[in-house]
Amino acid sequence: MIGAIATQLLGLFVDDGLLAAGILIAVAAIASLILLGALPTWLAGLLLTLSMPATLAASVARSARQAPRPDADEGPPAPP
Repeated sequence: MIGAIATQLLGLFVDDGLLAAGILIAVAAIASLILLGALPTWLAGLLLTLSMPATLAASVARSARQAPRPDADEGPPAPP
């Protein structure tokens, strides 16, 4: 019962698991490069600025491909 409640509560915040995973991976990769000293902070900001909208766009495109489409055979409605 508690597991079901936790799953529903998590579902309120994370609707698309791949979007959330993409964001976490991008942030973790950029943060680790900063901590290693391999990436200047201005470039990290630029990468975050570019990667977040790209991740969102990929998620929207994937959702649009998976969305059910209406039948093309129906055509426009007949005039009255």
